Amino acid sequence: MNGQPIPGFYFDSEKKKYFRIQGQVAARDSNLKYSLANIRKEERNERIQRAATARTDKIRKERVVRRHVGTLVQTEVEREIGHRRRSFYMQNLWPDACMSGVSNRPKQILDRPDDASVRYFDQDPHSKTIYAVHGENRVKRRRIHTENGPPFPSYDDSEATNYFNSLSLNKYSFEPWDELTRTTSTVSSLSYMPATGALATTTYGSDRPPVVSLSDPERDGPYVAQQFTPKGCTAIWGAAARPTSFSPSPGLANSVAATHTEHLAVAASNSLLLFTRSPTGTWDSNTAVRSLNSDIISLDWISYTTIALGCRDGKIRLHDTRSGGSSHILTHPYPIAKLKRADSETRLICSGLQDSLFLYDIRSPRPSRTSSSHSFNYDNHHYNEQYFKTLYPGNRDTKKRRKLNHTALKNWSQPLLSFAHHNLDDLELDIDVHPRMGLLAASQDSATGTAIRISNIWTGMTVKEIKCSSKTAKGKGALAKIRSLKFIDSGDGDGGADLWACWDGGIARFGW
Repeated sequence: MNGQPIPGFYFDSEKKKYFRIQGQVAARDSNLKYSLANIRKEERNERIQRAATARTDKIRKERVVRRHVGTLVQTEVEREIGHRRRSFYMQNLWPDACMSGVSNRPKQILDRPDDASVRYFDQDPHSKTIYAVHGENRVKRRRIHTENGPPFPSYDDSEATNYFNSLSLNKYSFEPWDELTRTTSTVSSLSYMPATGALATTTYGSDRPPVVSLSDPERDGPYVAQQFTPKGCTAIWGAAARPTSFSPSPGLANSVAATHTEHLAVAASNSLLLFTRSPTGTWDSNTAVRSLNSDIISLDWISYTTIALGCRDGKIRLHDTRSGGSSHILTHPYPIAKLKRADSETRLICSGLQDSLFLYDIRSPRPSRTSSSHSFNYDNHHYNEQYFKTLYPGNRDTKKRRKLNHTALKNWSQPLLSFAHHNLDDLELDIDVHPRMGLLAASQDSATGTAIRISNIWTGMTVKEIKCSSKTAKGKGALAKIRSLKFIDSGDGDGGADLWACWDGGIARFGW
C-alpha cells in the first residue's frame, strides 16, 4: 500500500487504504465520502493549498526582515541593506556645499560651429580631447591645447607648436575640428571608452538601416571604423559603455567575461545587443535580450555584470551578462526617457515623460502597504488619493475610474523619492548623476524658463536651477534642447567636478 494511483480507486493517506470511487449515478441523493464529486473537490482544495504554500515560501525567501538586535549590529545591518545611508549633514548640507559656489553663468568651452550646433559630445579623460556630433550626422574631434605639453598629433613642425603655445585664449579654440566620420542617418548616441580609446556611435536609422560604428580615432584616423547593422532592428535608441570604475567580484576575477577590456550595451529596437572587445582589439557582438514587447529606450550599467533596461511601456528590466534573458523588476507609470545608476547598484534614477523623475530601489519593487479595492486613502504611498485627483482633475471619481486607479496602484512601483522635473513629451532630454557629491542634474523643457535643474539624490530637494540663456547662437535660433549633460572632473586635483552641457549650439561648463 504505497499510494500509487490505481484506476477507479482512491487512496486515503490517513487510513492507508484504497477505496472504490463511486460514480455519479451510484452516489445520487447521497453524500458519499468517496464519490467522484467529493474527490474532485478534495483535489481542488489540495491544489489551492499547495499554491498558497508555495507563494508564501517564495515571499518569505525574497523579503528582508529587520529584527530588533543590538545597537552595533543594528548599525551594521542598516548600512548593509541601505537603510539610513548617510548622516544628516551628508544628506542635506554636502550637496548644497558642492553647488554653493557654482556660477549660474556658463563658461563657454566651445562656441557654436559655423555649420551646425553640437548634438552630442564626450571627452577623453586622459588627453582631454573632445568628440562631438555636429548637426545630425557628422562626428568631429577637437584636441585640447596645453601650454607645456607635447604638440598635437596632427602638427609635428616646431613653428605650429610655438604658435599654439604663444596663444592665451580658450584652450579648446585653437585646434581645428577634425572630421572623423559621417553617418547615413541621425546620430542617437556617442560614447568614448577610455580603456582602449574606442569611440562608439549609433544612429536612429531612416531610409537607411541603423548602424553601430566602432572606431579607434587616435590609432586608425578618420573614416576608418567597424560597422554593425543589426538584423530586424528599426531604430537604435542609445548605447551605454561599462564604466571603468566597476571592478569584478572575486568570483569573476578569472572568468572569461573579465578578460574583455570593453563592454558596450546597445538598445536596438526591442532587443539588447552586447558588444565585447578582447585584448587583441577585435569586437564581438551577440543578442543578449531579444523580442521584448516594447522598445528599449534607455539603458545603463549598474554593476560589473548587470544592465538596467528602460522600456517604452514603462517597464524596467534587469539583465545579467552571466545569464540569458531579462527580469521585469520595476514599473514606471510613463514611457522611460533616461535611466541612470544612483549611489549604489540597487538604486536607479528614472526620468520619464509627463514630468516624472523618480528614485527607485530594486529591492522594494512592490507597494509599501497591501491595498484594498475600496479605498485609496494611503498617506504613505506615492500614488495616493491626492495624486489621482491631481492627475485627473474635476469630478471624475466614478466607479470605473476607481477600479482603474486601484489597478494602477497595484502595478506601478513605489518610488523612494520624487524630484521636481519638467519634461512633458521629449525622450532626448538628458540627465546625469554624481554619486559622491549626491547630485542629480536634469535638463528641463526650455518653455518653462529653466534649462537645468540640479537636485539632491538623498532628499529630493532642488539644489540649484540654471535658467535658459537669453542669448541666441549667432542669431541662428534659440537655445536647443540639452541632449548631453555630464559631470566631468575639473582637473584641479581636489576631486571636484564641473557640469558640462550643450549650450547655445556649443558646449558650456558650469563650475566654481
